[in-house]
Formats: sequence, structure tokens, C-alpha cells
Amino acid sequence: MNKKLRIVSGLALLAAALCLAGLYLYAELTLSGFAPGGLGKSFSTKIYAAPFQFGAGDLTPPDALLRRLARAGYQEQALPPQPGGYSWEPPRLTVALRGFTSPAVSQLPVTAELRYGSGGWEVLSGGPGRLYLEPELAAELSGPDKVRREPAEEADIPERLRQAVIAAEDKRFMSHHGVDLRAVAGALWRDLTRKGLWGGSTITQQLAKNYFLSPRRTLRRKLAEAFLALYLERRYDKRRILTLYLNEIYLGQDGAVGVAGVRAAADLYFGKKLRDLDLPECALLAGLIRSPYRYNPRRSPEAALARRNYVLKRMLADGMITAAECAAAAASPLLLAPRKARPADDNAYFIAETVRRLLRDHEEEAVFRYGLTVYTTLDTELQSEAMRTVGAARHQAALAALAPSDGSVLALAGGKDFGESQFDRATQARRQPGSAFKPFVYGAALEAGFTPATFLSDVARSYPGPGGRPWEPRNYDGVYAGTVTLREALAHSLNSATLDLAARVGPERIAAFARRLGIESPLENDLALALGASGTGLLELTAAYAPFGNGGYRVEPELITAVREADGSVRSYAKGQRPQVVTPALAYLMTSLLEGVVRDGTARTLGTAYGWERPAAGKTGTTSGGRDAWFIGYTPGLLAGVWTGEDSNKPVGLIGAADALPVWAAFMKAALDGAPPEEFARPEEGLAEAVIDPASGLLAVAGCPERRKELFLAGTEPREKCPLHSRGLKGWFKRLFGIK
Repeated sequence: MNKKLRIVSGLALLAAALCLAGLYLYAELTLSGFAPGGLGKSFSTKIYAAPFQFGAGDLTPPDALLRRLARAGYQEQALPPQPGGYSWEPPRLTVALRGFTSPAVSQLPVTAELRYGSGGWEVLSGGPGRLYLEPELAAELSGPDKVRREPAEEADIPERLRQAVIAAEDKRFMSHHGVDLRAVAGALWRDLTRKGLWGGSTITQQLAKNYFLSPRRTLRRKLAEAFLALYLERRYDKRRILTLYLNEIYLGQDGAVGVAGVRAAADLYFGKKLRDLDLPECALLAGLIRSPYRYNPRRSPEAALARRNYVLKRMLADGMITAAECAAAAASPLLLAPRKARPADDNAYFIAETVRRLLRDHEEEAVFRYGLTVYTTLDTELQSEAMRTVGAARHQAALAALAPSDGSVLALAGGKDFGESQFDRATQARRQPGSAFKPFVYGAALEAGFTPATFLSDVARSYPGPGGRPWEPRNYDGVYAGTVTLREALAHSLNSATLDLAARVGPERIAAFARRLGIESPLENDLALALGASGTGLLELTAAYAPFGNGGYRVEPELITAVREADGSVRSYAKGQRPQVVTPALAYLMTSLLEGVVRDGTARTLGTAYGWERPAAGKTGTTSGGRDAWFIGYTPGLLAGVWTGEDSNKPVGLIGAADALPVWAAFMKAALDGAPPEEFARPEEGLAEAVIDPASGLLAVAGCPERRKELFLAGTEPREKCPLHSRGLKGWFKRLFGIK
């Protein structure tokens, strides 16, 4: 009786489990809308630019705002305009905004009337002072029109490819019935000791998920996946299941186009028909399944080869290939088809860096297949301008533009042509910044009590170098000033005077100051640091200038403001942290010194040769042999950095003022076209002014032949009067005989 009871109870529990699984399956399929195809519309990941803000007090010139409207798809119409239309009758603009909602900001559909005058735009009717154009779709990583899927017939799939995929993804595929209990147990143990309940999926389970289920990782979906896998195994034989899987699986991106299925992937990576793939190529495609981004052979050839050879070893261990075949295939070079020409996409470098950052915080499957909506800081108008100006440079170049107030990355040009090279020289390269690093030396000095009127020694010196050999740095032009003020030394980028200052401040203090402002790359702990001998990235270096222009706040260069799930829930927000790292007074004083670089120093050609007529601050940089040329500069509302050079790092005679500065000038003039000049805001406290004699650095008196107004941090201004030109008989005697 007890035995019968146990049997009945067991059957009842089994029936209940099957019913429960069936209910889960029904609910999951209902919620997912039976989305077969996996990479279909419901799984498209969309990346949006930032919404454009305009309205009361906005200084955007009318023609620039009209370009923005046209870019967003607005059309000029008769009054009253319909949603998506506008009417421009100078100086009045009437625009019927469509409205939108995003995690950071929303805009109601409204018809607004504005007027442009000397103070910028005035909102006459239709809402508050702040209005927004909806964000532009910058990229779509997948979707019905952005997926290349070319189904292959079963007979066209090489047997080596089948074997490689089984070895890499599901070694017991031929023996299990849809669910591999041994793999599930192992994955469950690993995941429970870390985090989550995922892993252990068979090829059949992956196929079930891709064809029928939502990609969201839930326990309900996992149960439905297993139930469907068992059903598929009863319905189809193993070869048919594997063929369906190989036609469905996501295998990478060709620009904004998702590549699905092994036939399309064979053409993308090798330019071959599927049946013509050899063993190494089959193993490489099988290895891509785990992570098409991480093992992309064009992006990371070393990782792709390592993964390929891992698959070959698995095939050898499973008896699919011989040791000789494994060795020969592992030794074969990576031979890829030439990349096919694609239409130019101005946003490509920005989008590629956005994807890299997404993959830091989100699993790859979520990024490419979960239907995420990604909101970014991208300004598409500035991005197009960045690509245009970088493309006109005479050498390879990169540009990064940020909002100095919060670090929002507005434009990112990692090279002249993304189609030719996907390597991002703004974020992935680390080069010596040369004199573009000097502001951190001078900032640390001001913090230590030095002043713009401090005298520095600008003479040739020799320092102990590595291996006992002397290090003999020189000024760029070989000319030495003898004694100069700190302000003059920075303006004219005098190496010897800078080293004199660095030796007095100390490399440790300089490195700490640079790190506080945002330099995270390794820094040398010697005087060579002061001349920019430690490599940095362009975006990193540019963002570290932001505290000088924003009142002393460190910013993190942000590209992503928010990520939203397919169901509308917000997956992540930007951190938005802005710690104060220097005082507003010191920040403004550094801006004053860097304005001197533009007005009187190494960047003075900005005005004399390139027609610059608005306040700006910045610093040039040139490295040994002219390998690298830099200019990092800013206005009150826009910060941009430019690097030019060659990827080979060979000396090509570049100069910051002659090669990087023109690119910066062209970009900034276009970006600020029509906007009135804006002065840097001076803090109310922490600064003192004094009229000094440049010859003594002390307070000027009536007899001083030269007088200059100078800024100081409060408490560091001179108290003594100039003794060189004092009044009375003594002063007259000194002036008569030229005695100092």
C-alpha cells in the first residue's frame, strides 16, 4: 500500500510540475508576444543622442536652430504648424513640438512661439522657458532592417563546423534530450556560489530562447526554456535542431548591422561560402558564439585566436580531430576578408565607445539582444563637425569635446575615418602629452603658495639620468630667458623654467594634483613628469582640464546618461558625481594663466592666424621629434582636446601650435558660430589684484617704468613696494646710473 501511495504521489507531483511548467510557458510566450527570430524588432537596441535644449535665454543663432529642427525631421509649414512642423518669420519662430519622455527629461507635445533678439531667444507662449527637441536616433544595433541573416541549407553546413560548435557549446548535445542535467548541476553550483541562477543551457535551450522567449533572465523564462527544449527534441532530430541554431545564432556586428547565422558570418569574416570554410575558420566561428564582441577577430585578433585554439583543443579532446590536425589548425594565421566599404557614419566612433562602456556594466547578450534603449550625451551636430575637422587634418588625428560643467561628452572623433580604422585614438591610445601636461605642474605650484609673479630660472641644466647618463632637457627653440615669471614661463612653455618650478614643488605633489583632477594613467615619479613624459589618453587629459573652467569640480567623461529595459524600467543611470578638487579661486587663476597662452604665448596664432575673437584658455603640447601634437582648450561653455600624430609613433615634425591648434580652432569656431562671446566667471572670493613691477614682482611705485595688473590667490599677493624704482634721491641715483 505504501509503495502504491508513493507511486501515486510521485505521479501527482510530476503532473503538477508539468502543469506548472506549462503555465509558466504559456505566460512567458504570451508576455513575449511569440517573438520568433530572436533578433527581431522587439529585441532592437537603440542608442539615442541627447535631446537638444533651447528656449528662454538660449543663444543658439536662428540658422543653427533651424538646422537642428531639420535634423530632427521637422518641416517648415504655414501657420499654425502641425506636430513636427515649424514656421519661421524673423524674428518669430513657431514650432509644434512632438513631445517625448526619457529618464532624464521629458517634453510635452506643445506649440511654442519664440522670438530671437539681442539677449537670445524669448519664449512668448507654449510652455516654460526650457524646451526640448526629441533625441535623435544615433544607432540601432539590431532590428528588422538592421539584421543580416542568410539561412543555410543543412547540406551546406560543413561537418567540421557542426563538430566545432558542439565541442564549444554543448559537448553532450548528441546524447541529451534537450536539457543536460550534469551541465545544469555544475552551472547551478557555480552560480549559487557567486550570483544568479543562470548557465548550463544546451544548444536546444538556446534555440528555444532565441526563437520563442523574451531574453530577460528570469526563473520563469528558464523553466519555459527547458520545457520548450524537451518539446523541440521530440519534434526534430539533432541535425535539424543544430541547423536551426546555426541559422539563428548572433555572431557579431557589421557597423550598425547585426549578423545572424553562420552563412552571413562566413561572408563577413572570411569572404567565403559556408561550405568552403576550413577547420581553423570553423573553429573561429564556433568560438565567436560565446561572445561575438570579445572574440571579434577584427577588434581583438589575439583573443579570437586564443578562443579558436581553445575550441580546437576541445575538438581534439572529444576525438573529433587528430593531434596533427589540431596542431596544423592552431598554427594557421588569422586570414580575414577585407572589410567591405560602408557609407560614412559620423557617429561611429562615439557609438563604438558607447558599446564598450555598455559592456563594462551589462552582459553582452543584453547589449545586443535585449531591446535596450540607451540615452547618451551625443550632440550630433558637433559630432559631424568633429569628424569633418579631424578628417581635414594632414596627419592622423582625434578630437574630444565635452561640456566642462559636468563632463558630458558631446563629440568624439577617434580618427579620420572609422571605415578604415576602428581604433579610437581618443579613448584607446595612450601617448605622451608633452607640454599639454604643464598646467598640472603650475596648478600644483599655485596650491603650494607660488604666484604668477614668482621668478623662475630659465637656463640650460643637466640632471642625473638613468644609468648614470645626464639628462639635458632643452627649451623647444633653444633660447633661454634667464629669469622669467611663472606666468611667462607657462605662456611660452619654457621647459627649463618649468623644471625649475617642478623641482621646487616636487613630482609627488604634481602627480597627486593631476590625479585629483582626473589623470588616471600611470605617472612617473621624477622631473620628466613635468614635461609630459607619462602617457595619457586624449579624453582623459581633456576632462582633467575641466576643473580649471568649471570652478574647481572634477568631472568624469560621461557618454551614457541612462539605459532603459524593453519593458520601460530603467536599468542604470549616470553617476553624475562632481567632487570639488580645487578652490574656485585657484581654478580661475589657472584659467587666467591659460588665457595668457592664447593671448601672448604659444597659442597666440589662434587670434592672429585663425581669426579667434572670443575668450579662450588652453595649452599646446609637442613631444620629442614632433611625434605628437596637442591642444587642449576651452571657453566658458565648451571644452575640446585635439591630438595629431601617426599611429606608428614615428617622428614627423609636428607642432602643437601648427598642427593641433588649427583643428581645434576650426571645430570650436563652427561649434560656437553665431553665439556671442562669453567671459569666464570670476569668483567673488579668494582672489586679490595688485599692480606690480614686472622687474621686481613687487608692488609698483610711481617711478616704475613698467606696471602690470596681476592676479593672486588671496593672501599670496605682494606686500612690499618695488625697491628698484623707489622715489627720492636714492631712487633717482639708481635710475641715473642704471643700478638695480
